[in-house]
Amino acid sequence: MSERIALKDTDLEQVSGGKYTGPVFMYTLQPEDKLSILAQRFGTTVRVLCELNGITDPAMIRAGETLMIPQR
Repeated sequence: MSERIALKDTDLEQVSGGKYTGPVFMYTLQPEDKLSILAQRFGTTVRVLCELNGITDPAMIRAGETLMIPQR
């Protein structure tokens, strides 16, 4: 089961460098996860996920990594 951790605005400033100002939660990637599927599931886009997490190649994500996901 994936882990979700909500962040406060003050925490977000530290982890994202202030690029995104909305609420996020932390999501631990599972072996079957792909950014396109996560984007659809959480109502965002692959581009937003990449920008928020500093991902340059979406194919290089790995299970066990933690991503910031915008809350809707």
